[in-house]
Amino acid sequence: MISERSDRAPVVLVAGGARVDAGKTTFSTGLVRALADRVGDAIGVKPRAGNDFWFDHDDYEIATESGRLYGKDARRLAAASTLALAGGPDVITPESINPIHRLWRPTPDRTGMLGDADRTFLCDRVTVPAADDDSDADDDPAADSGPAASDTRFVVNGAAESSGLLPDELGDRLPLADGTRVESVPAFNDVMAAAYLPALDRLTERVSATAAAGVPVAVESYADVAGPLPRDGPVEPDAVAVVDPGRARIYAGDRYAKARDVASGSPREGTREEHTDAVTAMIDPLATVDLPALGGDRRGDPDRVASAYGPAYQELFEAV
Repeated sequence: MISERSDRAPVVLVAGGARVDAGKTTFSTGLVRALADRVGDAIGVKPRAGNDFWFDHDDYEIATESGRLYGKDARRLAAASTLALAGGPDVITPESINPIHRLWRPTPDRTGMLGDADRTFLCDRVTVPAADDDSDADDDPAADSGPAASDTRFVVNGAAESSGLLPDELGDRLPLADGTRVESVPAFNDVMAAAYLPALDRLTERVSATAAAGVPVAVESYADVAGPLPRDGPVEPDAVAVVDPGRARIYAGDRYAKARDVASGSPREGTREEHTDAVTAMIDPLATVDLPALGGDRRGDPDRVASAYGPAYQELFEAV
């Protein structure tokens, strides 16, 4: 039960029961605010995210016009958070809570390099925040306008670039000329091992340090992936909410983690990531709570979400 700041605060996972439009980010921003109301501070992170050049064009424009790449979900979580993660720059930016962001575009009747029908990934942004003693963010008056004291690299889909799929302005707005080109899945896997996994490991360390300092963390997954952080890392969720349109299912964190370990060995799941339904098929929820439909104004206000989803958060806190 969460009531006040303690020596170790909980880490709460928010996963989606559907690949798209499950309502994870709305639930997560309200959760961050509800946690902060109880404890004093709270942070939301989204380890992996993505958006689409066509379907999310406004968000694409907002980020790339300032030479950055992030999406609305990370922006909303950063805005809802009350302080930065431990062990890094003392500033909250979308990049600081979202180390990996992927940009897609629709490609009708075409299968992309990663095997997705009708869409192709264009580039990824991978950010590894610097440690505290390497950061000059406190001395930089412009630190809050972009990713502070971090190592950011871009990984470009070379096959998509050769086919003319990259928007003309993208290379002018982002430093893609210095980015890493990948032309095949094996090459991409090598880059993931060298760059993506260290970025996730660094975020996991910071989440662990933040919880150890008494500040709760809400970790939002992506799509219908059961968990965005490494299974064998230092962070295991204390409680889990699986969100679908109209409901939230609440699970004990330890049982969910064990089911995820089992799911990782199934033929469908392979070794890289597990899907939520494969995990929830093995365990029963502690509670299932209805979520009311919210209009755009209410979804965009974490305080109003916290109020509307209060019964679900109460069940989640009791599961800790």
